[in-house]
Amino acid sequence: MSEAILTERRGNKDGILWITLNRPEKMNALTFPLLKDFRDILIDARFDRSVRCIVITGAGRGFCAGMDMGGNANPDAEPKSANAPPDPEGYRLNFRHETETYIALKRMEVPIIAMINGPAVGAGFDLVSHCDMAVGSTAARFQVAYVKRGVYADLGGFWSLPKILGWRKSMEMMMTGRFMSAEEAHESGLTNYLVEPQQLEEKTMELALECEAGPPIAQKLGKMLAIRTSHLDFDSAMQWSESVIPVVGLSQDSIEGMKAFGERRETDFTGQ
Repeated sequence: MSEAILTERRGNKDGILWITLNRPEKMNALTFPLLKDFRDILIDARFDRSVRCIVITGAGRGFCAGMDMGGNANPDAEPKSANAPPDPEGYRLNFRHETETYIALKRMEVPIIAMINGPAVGAGFDLVSHCDMAVGSTAARFQVAYVKRGVYADLGGFWSLPKILGWRKSMEMMMTGRFMSAEEAHESGLTNYLVEPQQLEEKTMELALECEAGPPIAQKLGKMLAIRTSHLDFDSAMQWSESVIPVVGLSQDSIEGMKAFGERRETDFTGQ
């Protein structure tokens, strides 16, 4: 694991996996080695029952400036001749270095919070849009930078941003590539909370602790249903709910929740 991405465990039960993109000198721009490490972290976390919540942030003054466009994104790439013909299949397979990491992020069942300390641009904006919740600093700003370079929000922003910002605002961002301020983004629904920079970590930790204290099985299934049934009619969605409710209703956490309610005390969920 390189020093370009850092992890630590936080929380009352060490259930918060805190992930920091750590290339502050490059505004945490992404490289293929960093993305591979990021993907490995997420895959390991998906099989770790002790992980109850994930926080993603950036070191220094930026959240993520997107892909490293200075030639460092893929240091292992073979140099190509100027006269080489186009290689669409090579391009497609090379793109998997990026897409597989973002797919791994979307496969996470636990709640994911983006702590946005500064600019989130291009792939960094996509990264924010794929998280379940977000706490933003007033120092943050956002841009769909791809369109300025003749492409589109190819790392899933085209899918996530309309769901968060709504069609008209997301189309404006995707078609013009203009910057969106932290205040405008918050008004558009991108962030759950918008705070001053000095309050950012405290507010994010407050939200993460609430998630950590919740019942993991119910949280995971609730998130799964929200994602998997969004395209279904109501009756079909409720049939999904009928299928999974026994997993939650017969769990030890459900028993604990009912017992704590009757005894008027705080719950102690174990994820069983």
